[in-house]
Amino acid sequence: MAAACCAFACAGFLYSCTHDATPPQDNGPYFPKVKQIIAANCLTCHSPGGQGMPVNLTIDDNIVALAATIKAATIDPASPQNKRMPQGGELSDADKAIIQKWYDKGGKATD
Repeated sequence: MAAACCAFACAGFLYSCTHDATPPQDNGPYFPKVKQIIAANCLTCHSPGGQGMPVNLTIDDNIVALAATIKAATIDPASPQNKRMPQGGELSDADKAIIQKWYDKGGKATD
């Protein structure tokens, strides 16, 4: 019985030593990162004179107003109503995660 109690106590101690109770850091704000992703992947089409007009992603207010659309077009599954962007291929998982976090925080210029 004493050996079982000791084993149980040791297991609890080892778990508490390896369990990280600190939540992961939030690496926000995300909007500047979203703007970098858009600049690198979207502005060829979605700027004045581009074939993606009238959607203009060169203006911060437009990006914020289109937060749900940007998230849908880059992260959500493609459908007849939701064309996958960018047209040349998908964003990296890291870029998708940044857009998702920005959207989840409210999709604002301050997020």
